[in-house]
Amino acid sequence: MSEATTSPDLLFQDEIRAAVRDAYRALPAGAGRSVTDRFYDRPELDGLPASALDWALGVGNPVAHAALQRGEVVLDVGCGGGIDTLLAARAVGPTGRVIGLDTVPEMCERAERSIRDAGLDDRCEVHVGDMEAVPLPDGGIDVIISNGALNLSPRKSRAIAEMARVLRPGGRLCMADLVVDRELPPAVLASDAAWAGCIAGAVSERVLRRKLERRGFADVTIEHGTPFSVDDVAAYPLFPADVIDLMHRLLPPDEQGEVATGVVIRATLAGMPSRAEVDGSGVVSLADVAPASAEAPGVTVRPLKQVEDVHLKVLDVEPGGSTPFHTHVHAHEGVVMTGRGALRLADGRHPLAPGDVFTVTPNAVHAIEADDDEPLRFACMDCFVE
Repeated sequence: MSEATTSPDLLFQDEIRAAVRDAYRALPAGAGRSVTDRFYDRPELDGLPASALDWALGVGNPVAHAALQRGEVVLDVGCGGGIDTLLAARAVGPTGRVIGLDTVPEMCERAERSIRDAGLDDRCEVHVGDMEAVPLPDGGIDVIISNGALNLSPRKSRAIAEMARVLRPGGRLCMADLVVDRELPPAVLASDAAWAGCIAGAVSERVLRRKLERRGFADVTIEHGTPFSVDDVAAYPLFPADVIDLMHRLLPPDEQGEVATGVVIRATLAGMPSRAEVDGSGVVSLADVAPASAEAPGVTVRPLKQVEDVHLKVLDVEPGGSTPFHTHVHAHEGVVMTGRGALRLADGRHPLAPGDVFTVTPNAVHAIEADDDEPLRFACMDCFVE
């Protein structure tokens, strides 16, 4: 990924979203039986349209764990080809309703065709939209399900806040997704395929739990499910052969058997979030510095000043959070103001503490992590070198 020197989007949210959309639009087919045989029981799939099965791309089976009841209203975030939407529609019955949401119009069209073929269009609808800006009113959803979608978001805190907003008080969340608790090579994490395949955007269980609890979710449980090896990842058409080859070459043999872990996350909304929580205001105390900000996953960016060819910004990385792995086409320098963490480069992890100054050379893949219970705040200066 590259950064235009005029862009305030330091961590490439728009580029990540575009890369994910392009990857899904380019798919000739889904993962099919490699997903359905692994995560779904045969009786569940009886009678479902072949198109829904062929386009399966999930990493688990959230409907099996969601305890859906007749008459409930369900939102399927990242519905894809519609397999989980259909299973949810069966579970809630004719008095219930299921809403599919996906950012890729082509996926929404596939889901709609599968819904019609299954004869369930009387209780299902599909919307094109982003999980960070769900096109639904407050408090109208009983249950949210999601299958390998949250990790596609470059703004997970915002996506979780939106889920909390549309859920009714006491509403439930059930997601299947991937978590990563070991460090993967930056060259792998920086690839577009790793984002589209949920690996680059995966976080640890600790960080995921903290994000949910901060947005008003209680009784958070994270159940370990299925290890994903490099060969398991290769079954998904989102990963081209060169990225799989990169994993085989860069990962030690004893780590190739589990590059990520499929988990099921369940939680209950304790109460409706405030508008300030949804908007993210109050996360940082820099509102009086500049009115505009560019947010990334757990990161708030405030441009302070632009003088000719230099940008000066202050960033906050939330506790336990990290910027995505990314590059700059120019030199990048920063000084840590508060908090502790690390600068991740190809040669390893470099600890950061208040007063530390770090430099990143042009086009070097890197990320900045926060370890403390307070945000890692640093001032960064981008020197644009032709």
